[in-house]
Amino acid sequence: MAHEVRPLPFKPHRLEGLSERLLVSHYENNYGGALRRLNAIEARMEAINWAHASGFELNGLGRERLLASNSVVLHEIYFECLGGAGDPPGALAEALARDFGSLEQWRSEFTSMGRALAGGSGWVLTSWSARFGRLLNHWGSDHGHSLADSIPVLALDMYEHAYALVFGTMAGAYVDAFMRNIHWPRVEARWRRAIAGESALPSGAPQEATITPSELLRLLDHGENPQILDVCLPEDIARRENLIPGALFLRPEDIRQVAGELPRDRPVVVYCIYGFQVSGEATAELRRRGIDAKRLAGGLAAWRAMAGPLAPLSLDRKGEAA
Repeated sequence: MAHEVRPLPFKPHRLEGLSERLLVSHYENNYGGALRRLNAIEARMEAINWAHASGFELNGLGRERLLASNSVVLHEIYFECLGGAGDPPGALAEALARDFGSLEQWRSEFTSMGRALAGGSGWVLTSWSARFGRLLNHWGSDHGHSLADSIPVLALDMYEHAYALVFGTMAGAYVDAFMRNIHWPRVEARWRRAIAGESALPSGAPQEATITPSELLRLLDHGENPQILDVCLPEDIARRENLIPGALFLRPEDIRQVAGELPRDRPVVVYCIYGFQVSGEATAELRRRGIDAKRLAGGLAAWRAMAGPLAPLSLDRKGEAA
């Protein structure tokens, strides 16, 4: 079964010191690319004749699946850890102080490891190790090196794609910006699941009344001709360059006006840029009116991460929503 892209858990333009352009490129191109590569590798592995395949092909596929899998998981942890501010909550702060001597010692060690990777490639991870019974900071390279029994709870991507677009060679400034934007409640939740022996990565199962990008792609491939609604706030129009082909470009207040004209015999899919309130509220309004509408999980960003087809958003269409 193909892996689904996970929606961003935050609005990129609201993070302090990390630009929307940087985060969206990272999410759509690097994370999305790793996920699509993993799907392609696993599709090849399902089709291969294992008894007759050459050793170099088997070894190559095994290695590439490991690297793609780790890249997907670590990127998902990285984005899950962003979108907040402040300091760790009480229980996690106590655990970090216990295992590193103080919270400041953990911070100094973690950020110094990040700065040491400037100009190189790799990850800095804070992970729970059952073997050592504590949290540890460690380095990971090539998406393939990690502490064998550990469960990462915080991940800092130090590959240049994570910072060079905006920070250039100033990797230290990127590390500082990352530290200012950590969403500690989500990190603490991962830590609690890790010490309880549970999966540290949430299931990511789509919520009710949602459709994933892969599911929408299948509808389009099968000719089911869904009615697609692109709902955009006027203040967000300047940040838009494209849309899903055939989508009706609307303002949120237009939803009530078009509801009576929407089809009842085929799917209705609603999306916004990142899949938060705008498309969620529009979907809820349509469902209250008896339309079986579904929100596109992760919005346009997730669609682009899955390499869904796009059409340019022309200036005249922008004017229609202004």
